[in-house]
Amino acid sequence: MSIARGSPADPVRPEVPRAPAATGPLRIVHSSGGEDQDARRWSLLAEGVAGVGYWHVDVASRVITWSEGLFRLYGLTPSNFPDFDAVMGAVHRDDVAMANQLLERAMTDGEDYTTRLRMRDADGSWRRFMVRAFCRLDEGGAVATVFGVVVDVTETDSALRASETRFRVLNENGNDVVMQADLAGRITYISASVEAITGFVPAELLGRIIAGHVHADDRVRFDLAFRAILEHPDAAAPCFEYRVRHKDGHVLWLDARLTPLLDANSGAIVGITEVVRDITAEKTLAAELVDKCEQAEAATRAKAEFLANMSHEIRTPLTAILGFSGLLDGLVGLPEVAREHVRRIRTAGEQLMVVVNDVLDFSKLDAGQLELDPQPVAVAAYLHETIGLLSAQAAAKGLSLEVLIAPGVPEWVLLDAGRVRQILLNLAGNALKFTEAGRVLVALAPDGPGALKFMVTDSGPGISPDLRDRLFERFSQVDGSISRDHGGTGLGLAISKGLVDLMGGDIGVEFVSDAGSSFWFTLPAPVATKPRAVPIVDSSAPHAPAHILLVDDVPVNRILVRAMLEPFGYSFEDAANGLEAVDAATARPFDLILMDLQMPGISGLDAARAIRSTAEINRDTPIIALSANVMAEQIAECFAAGMNDHLAKPISPASLLATVARWSPPTDIADGVETAVA
Repeated sequence: MSIARGSPADPVRPEVPRAPAATGPLRIVHSSGGEDQDARRWSLLAEGVAGVGYWHVDVASRVITWSEGLFRLYGLTPSNFPDFDAVMGAVHRDDVAMANQLLERAMTDGEDYTTRLRMRDADGSWRRFMVRAFCRLDEGGAVATVFGVVVDVTETDSALRASETRFRVLNENGNDVVMQADLAGRITYISASVEAITGFVPAELLGRIIAGHVHADDRVRFDLAFRAILEHPDAAAPCFEYRVRHKDGHVLWLDARLTPLLDANSGAIVGITEVVRDITAEKTLAAELVDKCEQAEAATRAKAEFLANMSHEIRTPLTAILGFSGLLDGLVGLPEVAREHVRRIRTAGEQLMVVVNDVLDFSKLDAGQLELDPQPVAVAAYLHETIGLLSAQAAAKGLSLEVLIAPGVPEWVLLDAGRVRQILLNLAGNALKFTEAGRVLVALAPDGPGALKFMVTDSGPGISPDLRDRLFERFSQVDGSISRDHGGTGLGLAISKGLVDLMGGDIGVEFVSDAGSSFWFTLPAPVATKPRAVPIVDSSAPHAPAHILLVDDVPVNRILVRAMLEPFGYSFEDAANGLEAVDAATARPFDLILMDLQMPGISGLDAARAIRSTAEINRDTPIIALSANVMAEQIAECFAAGMNDHLAKPISPASLLATVARWSPPTDIADGVETAVA
C-alpha cells in the first residue's frame, strides 16, 4: 500500500528507499488521452474555477503528465508539447537550480516541497506561481510518483508586495511609531520612524521591555493599560499619554493607542500592538498657554488690586475736600470771595471724581465685571431731569440746552437708569464742552418695538471725517488742539460705547460736518408698568436721635461725618480701628455703626464679623460700610460679612443723612414717612 509523503498521520518521516536511477530526460505529455470526456470537462471546469493546474511525474519512466489547466497557466497549448528543458528555459534564472534540485530530491528521496517560481509569459512579462509537490510511494516504500499542483499567484503577490511596500513606507516615513511586544512587554518589532522621535534605532530597542523606557511617574498607568488590553481584548482600545526619555536625555510626551496582537491561526492573544505619536510640541504649547493664562490672570488681579487701591487712596482725600468744601459753601456769612474759592475747590474735586469713576468703569468693562440693574423708568421725566443737571453749564456759556421727545415714546420703560444717565451726561457734556455758540439738542424717539433712540446734536465745530474712526477708541482725543483747550482722559466715548454694547444697543455718529456733530445711541427698552408706591423715610423730617459708633482710622473723616450729622441730633462715639470698634460694641449698645473697611490691624470686615458673633448687645445693630472701597466685589464682601448697607466715599451729605435715617431707630412722628416710587 502506498502513502503520501508528509501526511499528518505520519509526522516522523521513515527512511525512504532510493528509487533506481532512471535514464533519459524528463518528458512532458498531455493528460487527456484515454480519459472519460465528461470527467475531462469537469476537471477542466474545476481547474478554471480554482485557477490551478496539476502535473505528476512517473519516476520510473520520467514522464511528466500535464493537465490542460497547467498548459493554460503557462500560456502553452496541448498541441505543441514543450520539452522539459524548454519549460525550464522559461523559468527565471534565479529559480532554475532551486526548482530542479527540489524535483530531483522529491523523486529520489521522497521529500514533499512548496516553492514559488517566476516564469516568463508569452508576452514577455513575468508571472509568479506557487508549486506544491507531494510524493507517493510504492509497496516497497520507494518513490513511485510525484504529484504537483500549480497556482498562479501573480496578482496575489503583487497586491501583497504593494501592501508591504505601503506598510514599509508608512512605518519608515510616517510620524507615528508602530511597535509590537509579546505578553511580557518585550519589544518584538518597532518601525524605523522611532529614530526620528526618540533618537534610538530599532536595533537598540528590540528585545527590551517597553515599560523600562516609560517615565517613572507614568509607569503604573502604563502597566495598568497594558494588562487591561490583555485581559479585555474586546474593549475599546485605550488611548493615553505618557512620558519617555529621548536618547539624549530630554523628556518626550507620547500619545499611545494599544490593541491586542492576535495569532493568525489560533486567534490567541500573543502580545500587543502600540501606535505611538509624539505630542511633545502640543504639550509644550499647552503648558505655555496655561502659563500665559495664569500670567494674564495674575496681571488682571494685580490691575484690579491696583485700581482698587488707587481708587481708595484718591477717594479718601477727596472725601475731605468735597465734604468740607460743601460744608463751607453752606456757612452763613461767608464772604463772597471766599465762597467763590470754595466752589472752585469743590468743582475741581468733582472733576477729579469723574476721572476716578471713568477709570474704574473702564476697567470693569474691560474685565467684563460691570453688571446692569434695569428698573422701570418714567423715561420722559427721567430725560428732562438728567439733562437738567447740565443746565448751569449751558447757561454759563450762553448756550441753549433743549430736550425734544417724539410722539410714541412709552411712558414707562425698562432701563438701567444710572448707566443710561452716564452715557447721556457724557455725550451732552461733550457737546456743551466743544460748542461755543448756538445750542445743544437732546432728542428721544422710538426705534422700533421695544427700543429707543437717543440723539445729541450740537452746533459746535464738527469733526472731520478722517477722525471719525478714533471717536470711540480708548484714551483717544480727536484733536490735539481741542484736548489742550478742554482736557479729558479720552475715556468718555469708549466707556459710553462699552455700556451701550453691554446693554445690547448700538452707538455712532449720524453725520459729521463743519456745522456741528450728532451722536446717537439705541437701546432695547421694553415697555414697563408703573411700579407701586412704597413708603420711605424722609431724611429731612424729624427722626429719633441715634447714638452712632463711628469707626475710621482717618481722624478727618470722623470729624467730617460728625459735622454732617450732629446738626440733626445724632451723637457719636469714635473708634480709630477695628479692634477699638469690637471692644466698644462689646461694652456698650449703639443704635447704628458706621464702619470704614480698610484699616490697620483688624479690617472693617473682620470687625463686623466679630461684632455679629461675639457682641451680644450689638449683634443685631445695623452696620453701614462707609468706605472708599467701591468695587462690586468689595461691596459684596460687606454684605457677606454681615453689614446692612454701603456708602461710598466721597460722602454725599444727602446720601449720608438718608441712609442713617433709614437705619436709625423708628420714630413715632408720623410726618417722618412719605410715599415715593421704588
